Amino acid sequence: MRPFLFGALTGAAFGALLYKVGATRYSRVMGMLTLRDTKVMKFAFTAIGVASILYGLAAALGVAEAWGLVPRVMPFIGSAHLLGGALFGIGMGVSGLCPGTCVAKTGGRGGEKKFATPAAMVGLVAGVLLYAVVKDPLMQAGVIAANQKPLTLHGVLGLPYAAVALGWGALFLVIALAADRLTPEKAYEPDRPRRGVLDAIRGEWSWVAAGAVGGILVVLATAQGGYLGFSGAILAVVGWGAHLVGHPMEIVPRVNDDIVWRAALIVGVLPGAFLAAALSLRSKAAVEAPAPKVLDGRAIARSFSAATVMTLGALVGGGCTTGAFIAAWPTLSVGSLAMAGTFFVVSMAVANGRLLARSLDLGAAQSVGDRVYD
Repeated sequence: MRPFLFGALTGAAFGALLYKVGATRYSRVMGMLTLRDTKVMKFAFTAIGVASILYGLAAALGVAEAWGLVPRVMPFIGSAHLLGGALFGIGMGVSGLCPGTCVAKTGGRGGEKKFATPAAMVGLVAGVLLYAVVKDPLMQAGVIAANQKPLTLHGVLGLPYAAVALGWGALFLVIALAADRLTPEKAYEPDRPRRGVLDAIRGEWSWVAAGAVGGILVVLATAQGGYLGFSGAILAVVGWGAHLVGHPMEIVPRVNDDIVWRAALIVGVLPGAFLAAALSLRSKAAVEAPAPKVLDGRAIARSFSAATVMTLGALVGGGCTTGAFIAAWPTLSVGSLAMAGTFFVVSMAVANGRLLARSLDLGAAQSVGDRVYD
């Protein structure tokens, strides 16, 4: 019971965070991928910087093992990082979602298309089932390496983790500050002026505050013996569910405390985002000219398909935007650097291609995002 409780609380906190920083907004994510709105990017860079510095300080002070702050390094799985990253990038560039934001957006009741985000959640499960089918063939073909071992940047450089992690963290904080100076950020006007601490909490959070909280949550997950990654959490949910109905899956051979913690992580995201949405200040546009929810079969099909491809890519490549980027880059995992680097390049190419083809209208997306939820 304890692993489930701790995992659910961690997931709820991160789900609320994703909602409060605006990472569940389609316009925010597509703005990041086209460099028209970099708030989510600055949030992620800040979280990486904070987590890296906290891990580095723990290692430098010699308390990492005693405090359970030795980060878990994802194994290097060869060319699967590139294939998985490409698939994930395509799904993300089309949908503007990742596994964590998909669940958080559902909890926050965001988006103007009826049933599109719940359809994406079904796609998350479909992606796991598809991965169960293709995993062995990909391993037999050598795409997913059979000999999987941790490979780290500091190991390749032959340097102590603490020194590299501290420098790495400082670098990302500098990049976030530079991005804030050089690139724009869309501001959403609340229905009424914010007054006091409570209104500051109820409004959309700044990338600085959100990034600091995100980095701390990554480290707290490690202290619990867990890992803050949502593609693995979805795999754990599906695997645990298969065990409960008497049809265990080979990709989740048994249910243990780690599987329970991971499953609870994604389960907690939904109520966390729901509470964040319920307690948030509404935007001025949402009050004055709310956008009606519309039923769009193409949007539902697109969300389902993109989420399926995205989840398959995450499991093949070893993580998602949280598990292979925000939580993984502070560990200096080479595989995660390859995976996240690939999916960001591909997703940015897809998003900018849509912009050029005029199938993506960021101005309209910004307007809808402002009118639909906080």
